[in-house]
Amino acid sequence: MRESPRTTAEPADARMAQSPGAAGLAEERLGKRPWGRQGEFQLLGQRVHYERGADRLALFEPLPPGLATPLRFSWAGPAGDSAAVCESWMPAAGAAVRSSDARPWVLSCRWGSAPAAMLQIGEGQRRNGVLTREGAYRRGELTLGLRSAHRLEGSTRPQAGAVGYEMLYQGDVVASLDLAGPTPRLRRPDPATPLGRAVTEAALALALVSEPR
Repeated sequence: MRESPRTTAEPADARMAQSPGAAGLAEERLGKRPWGRQGEFQLLGQRVHYERGADRLALFEPLPPGLATPLRFSWAGPAGDSAAVCESWMPAAGAAVRSSDARPWVLSCRWGSAPAAMLQIGEGQRRNGVLTREGAYRRGELTLGLRSAHRLEGSTRPQAGAVGYEMLYQGDVVASLDLAGPTPRLRRPDPATPLGRAVTEAALALALVSEPR
C-alpha cells in the first residue's frame, strides 16, 4: 500500500517548524522542484548539477522498481568540486513498520574527494504515529546526524511525509532543510567550514530525493 506523503493539504506558504539551533541561521533557497531527470541550479552562486534515475524520487514514496542508482550530483563548493553517486535498496522490513506502511528504502551516497564521505538514511523510528527517516553523513572524524521533520509552523499535528530534515552535530541541531514548499530552503553554517560542507552535501542529497505534493 502506498504511504501518503501528507496527512493534510499544505498551503503554498507552509514552512517547517524550526528547532532553536537552526532558527537563527540565514535562509537560502536551494533550486526549485519538481526536479525532473536532470538539471542545474545555483546555490549562492555555486553551481549544482544533478542526474536522477526516475521522474519522481521520494524517501516517503515507494522506490521505483529496479532502480539501483537513483541520483548523481556535483557541487562547485568553496573547497572545490564535490561529486556524489547515490545508490538505493530495499531492506528487510523492520519492527517499526506496520503491514499498512510502504517499506522505507535506503539511500546511500558516496563522495570520493579526500577524505571520502558517505551518507546513509532509511527507516527511523515511529514518533507520534509517524515513521521517520533517519541516518548519518560521515567524512573523516566528522559525523552529522540526519532526521526527518514532520511539523509545520503553527501546527501541532505531524505530517506523514517529511516537511524537511534536521542535521545534528554532537546531539544538537545545527542546520535544517525546509521542504514544505516547492522551493527548498536551507539553513546552514558557513559552507567553507567542514561542518558547513557536510551540511550542504547532505542537504543536496536529501532535497534531490524529495518531491512536492
